[in-house]
Amino acid sequence: MTIDSTALPSELLVTPQPLVGFCGLDTARVSVHKAVWEAFSGSLQRKAADRAAVQYKLLPPNYEFPVAKPKRASYEWYHPKGILKRNWMLKHLHVLPSVVVLFQDMEWNDLQWTEKQVQCAAIVQALKNALQERNTRLCLVLLQRAAPLPPGEDLLAAERAASLTNACGITSKMLFILPHTEHLTGYALRLESAFLDMAQSYYALMSKRIRNHRDQLTAAHTSLKIRHQFKLGFVAEMRQDFSTGQKYVLYAFSCLFNYFAFVRRHYFQAYANLDEIRINDGNCLEIKTLAGFLNYKICRLMFKLKTPRDAINQFIIHVDKYKSRVGFKDLAFEHHAWLSTQHSVFAELFCEAIKNGLPALQTQHPGIYYHKAAEFVMKRRDAALEAYAAMQASSEATPTPIQNPLSLYTEFFGIRAVKTGDLVAEQQANMQLCDQERSYNHSAGIIALLSQAMAQFKIYKCLRFRKKLAIDMAEEYLKSGDHAKALTLYSLMLPDYRQEKWATIFTDVLLKTLRCALLSGSVADYIACSVEALSLRHQSEQSERILILENLWQVFQGVPPMPKTQLTPEAQTMWTSALSNVKSPIQIDLDKVNDVVEMCATFERVQLNNDDLLQLQLIVRVLTDVPLRIRSFHVILADAGNPQNSYKLEALKYFCFPTLTQLRGQKQPDDEQLENQPQEPKNFEKNMRLEPGSYYQLFCSTEAQQFHENTQLRIVRLEAHMGTDQVAALLTCSSNYSRHLFRHHTRSRDLDDNVTINPICYIAPTFHLDTQTNLGHGHDNGLTDGKEVVATKMLVNEYFPVVTTVSNPYNVYLQNVGVHISIPVGLRNSVFLTTDISPGRQKLHSQIQIDVGELSAHGSNTATFYIFSLTEAEIKLAQRLSYTLDVDRGPGGGSSNARVSTAPNSSESTPDHEVKSVIPSVAAISPVQIEYLDETRLRKSREDTLTVRCYGDFKFTARFYTMDRKPLNQVYRGENFLLRANTEVVAVDDVEILDSFFICDHNLVQSNYSFKQKKYTNKYSAGEQLESVIVLRTNATLRDWTTARDLDPRGKLEGKAVASKFIRPVPKPSAEEPLAPTPPAGISAYMSKSLVTKIPTTMTIINSNSAVSNALQVANAGVMSNSMQSDDVNVAEEAINTQEGIKTTRLIYNKALEAVQGTGHCRGFIKGIYTLEGNPSAVPIFGVFCIRWRRANCKEENESKFVIRGLDIAEPPLNIYCTIEEKMFVKMPMAFKVVLKNPTTHVLHLIANLSISKTDNFICSGHKQLDISIMAYEEKELVYNLYPLQVGWQELPVLSLEYNTKADPQKKDSQNALLDELVQRALPKRVFVLPPLKQQNK
Repeated sequence: MTIDSTALPSELLVTPQPLVGFCGLDTARVSVHKAVWEAFSGSLQRKAADRAAVQYKLLPPNYEFPVAKPKRASYEWYHPKGILKRNWMLKHLHVLPSVVVLFQDMEWNDLQWTEKQVQCAAIVQALKNALQERNTRLCLVLLQRAAPLPPGEDLLAAERAASLTNACGITSKMLFILPHTEHLTGYALRLESAFLDMAQSYYALMSKRIRNHRDQLTAAHTSLKIRHQFKLGFVAEMRQDFSTGQKYVLYAFSCLFNYFAFVRRHYFQAYANLDEIRINDGNCLEIKTLAGFLNYKICRLMFKLKTPRDAINQFIIHVDKYKSRVGFKDLAFEHHAWLSTQHSVFAELFCEAIKNGLPALQTQHPGIYYHKAAEFVMKRRDAALEAYAAMQASSEATPTPIQNPLSLYTEFFGIRAVKTGDLVAEQQANMQLCDQERSYNHSAGIIALLSQAMAQFKIYKCLRFRKKLAIDMAEEYLKSGDHAKALTLYSLMLPDYRQEKWATIFTDVLLKTLRCALLSGSVADYIACSVEALSLRHQSEQSERILILENLWQVFQGVPPMPKTQLTPEAQTMWTSALSNVKSPIQIDLDKVNDVVEMCATFERVQLNNDDLLQLQLIVRVLTDVPLRIRSFHVILADAGNPQNSYKLEALKYFCFPTLTQLRGQKQPDDEQLENQPQEPKNFEKNMRLEPGSYYQLFCSTEAQQFHENTQLRIVRLEAHMGTDQVAALLTCSSNYSRHLFRHHTRSRDLDDNVTINPICYIAPTFHLDTQTNLGHGHDNGLTDGKEVVATKMLVNEYFPVVTTVSNPYNVYLQNVGVHISIPVGLRNSVFLTTDISPGRQKLHSQIQIDVGELSAHGSNTATFYIFSLTEAEIKLAQRLSYTLDVDRGPGGGSSNARVSTAPNSSESTPDHEVKSVIPSVAAISPVQIEYLDETRLRKSREDTLTVRCYGDFKFTARFYTMDRKPLNQVYRGENFLLRANTEVVAVDDVEILDSFFICDHNLVQSNYSFKQKKYTNKYSAGEQLESVIVLRTNATLRDWTTARDLDPRGKLEGKAVASKFIRPVPKPSAEEPLAPTPPAGISAYMSKSLVTKIPTTMTIINSNSAVSNALQVANAGVMSNSMQSDDVNVAEEAINTQEGIKTTRLIYNKALEAVQGTGHCRGFIKGIYTLEGNPSAVPIFGVFCIRWRRANCKEENESKFVIRGLDIAEPPLNIYCTIEEKMFVKMPMAFKVVLKNPTTHVLHLIANLSISKTDNFICSGHKQLDISIMAYEEKELVYNLYPLQVGWQELPVLSLEYNTKADPQKKDSQNALLDELVQRALPKRVFVLPPLKQQNK
């Protein structure tokens, strides 16, 4: 093949660089010379961005430079043989240097300087003689060990440098010094800049000389103009002047167009005389070759100048101009080869520009040009075949073999070594070229170009066109005989065209894939393609499908698909080996292979019991027009909860229906069924023939005991075996029935409109326990005395009994029967469970487990527990029944003698819709849960919900008042005040209140009046109210509040953290660290037994004991605030089991004695408070009000407790106490005593005035005005004798106090208002005077 058409010369493709020659360096023997050479030409140094683009060449000692041609005086009678010589670019790129550098080892102080100078001069003269008539620059470089001194300091160097330049005949600018020190690279960079300047001057002079030659040309020397213009552009590129180079190349290209038009005019003029256009055909190759050179240079320069649009337009214009210039018709393949080269080279330029940052689009990228290049190679192959056929047809001459292909060409590009006008020689040359073209591998070239095009189309997301290129590549592999690679590509593209449903394209690809599988001996691919080719969607005749089916069955029988006469011996051997080594069965996914066989499976029932029969129906229809023989049908089932367990069922019975209407009639039996419809299904035989268009209803059945209870069975996959024992195909499809996109108008042709499809079957478990729950009192002992029991309603603060009867109605023996009750998470701090309410103590839990034990067949037992609630709510208890049962469980989940077998080939190696794709369904449809303990025992459990509504017992409110019955917002230390406790019965049932009392904190004191026994009636109904009044006094402020630790100097209190029951302020609180309450400690040994015996023992308080290591913090309840309201609370604390972790267990004490650390009568430290309050209050707890009650006509006693939070306690300026007799009689003297106590550290000076508003009420004796001085922490008594004069409510004399400002000048009159407020709060205003006693009247 012609070298000028298939590829561009390598010297044209590289970027021209100035050539600099080095001589005088012996790199093989002298290390310094080697280091100098590597400093200039090393690969690492040349990659640096700051290095110039210079090409260095090491010249040997006897290097022969090209001899200069003699100068031509005139070009008038000169006719060149061609446009451009082949060796011109090579000569200036690699042979003739622009600068010759001579390196010499000479030191300025060398003793042999004279001899070396003479030797150097001789070498320089020899170089000048070799470069005679050349403009090559010459320079001398001296290699020295030390760096030169600054100019003017080394006189010896200056003298010897002058003598050396005179001896060599060079100027001082041509002499350089190169010290070979550690800074050799830096010196080399400076020398390189000087060499580049010399090279630029050389190429500038060369351009000037070429331009002078061009100016001497006339219009007749068009080819010379083209030559000179190309040379000017090439030299400009070597000077690295891209814009100038582009200008010259464009001019040369325009000259080439004019020359082509001029030659074409001469051809048309000669056509009238000669009926042959050999001259035109002879020049066409040269013109196209040079045009390709120039176009490559232009496009490359345009890409470098960042004008890609101009480069693309230039290439399109170039191809349009020359695509019709074929040349010799016998060598048309040469023209297509030239076009292919042009496109591939431009694509490479495009790729290089993209790597340098040029953006590309889907409409313009290199893949388009690679594809066009591949198309021209295809045309080249076709033209070569035609030319070779024409050469074989003509027997005029036979081509002589050629030894060297270059012998066909001259020294000029595009010109053959054939004498012009010699027709025989030209024909012989053309025949030699045709014969040479036969040795070219066209398929390899096409595949390489298509591969590059595919890579580009993939980058720019042109996926559909990439598929088309893959098909073209597969066709080339098929034509080249590489059937295996062709089969691989066709197999990869087959799913894409199948998905797009282009019938024509897909049919063509499928048949070619089948052909490749036949020629490559691939049994699996041949069977898969043959089965798919049976579909009616493929555009083929029925006879062709019958032939495909016959060949398919030959493969199933172990015979090659075609007769021996139609297969080559190699193919016959290949098929015999493949059939002997085939792995059967070969799986074919019917979800991908459309319209061959339609299969659908359904459960007859959606839910089954464990002892029922599991039945499935498999409906099959052949969609093609040829009958198929199926060996067997199978249905693969899987457990939705455990997809690894799969089961394989085989269809053994079947019905055959010609139409879907008959199938629907069989599904819906009635009296109008067809008479010829079979009543009993037939047995399915192996390799049964299935007729096209008929519906086959197959049946599978097995025992439900083979599967686990409480599981969902899913139809995972359907399988159909086709073939023989030796070779078979496994047709598989998923169980997901897909509806057609376009429904039929009558719906009688759609399967899912006529048959109910159930893909899931639930195996319901059997639970062997029944329960009956009785709520309320009267059921716990099981005795009703023949009377109907009225259900009671649960109240707060009572132990509400729940009786559950567990029975076994089945003929099985149950073990470890248990009832587990748990409280919802949201109520676990206010609702508790227990099974023991003995008088000692009870344990409260958030969940309890009651072991019923064993239940025989038809046996029953009861379980009793109690609910204790602190709040009104609807309580939904989770009740879980469980038991263990002995079973005979085989490895498959049922009895081992009837277990469904699992096929290894179907469950282990499956297509895309394998068992792993089964999505687990809901966790449990039934509330029954099954757990296998071992191979012979299982545990069954069921969860139910038990709902109990809890109602309130009492509504409690507490308010504080002063002694004069006014609301109190702040209390002073040492001041007496009133607590008014109001209780309202809200219980839905009648209750009996046995007792009520108040236990105050250690820092408070109750008056004796508060301990009087209150009398209650027998029964109280909802809405009735009770009231209690208690007189209290506090002896400490919040700062001095006393805790249990303060009274235990030895520090032996149990527990780690002790604090008061409220957030206690400290003298200097930190703003960043808010104070928080800490739990109290356990019972202290300090507690006095004599005092404990005086406390009422009817209080139920939740608290810790010595085993409890962490105490309860204050949390959750509506407690008394500044509005003086109090709600229901309890005193509680959590306990921790160190061995089993934290549990929600509380210890219950029915006696208040065990929850209070007593320090006095109805007084002490409350050890733990559990409330329902969201945020703990900052005020202290004044005490707990307890109500002991029981239901009417019941014996169980309960206790309701209400925590009463106190008020802010302030430090008073004066404490006032008043003492007066409880009963006062008319005309009987009585004492009215007022005690004034100074609680401060200062002396108080007061003035006391006593005034009587009505003189007829009392007769008073005592100091009506008195100056008083009270020392610090001392008391002063004011005693008055009153003599009542009238009966009834009488106003007492009014006592007023004020500061004595004369005795204490620091006091002001404005401070008397506080004293007056204290007097008003402490002293009574009126008393009730009784009539005289009878003894007094007598």
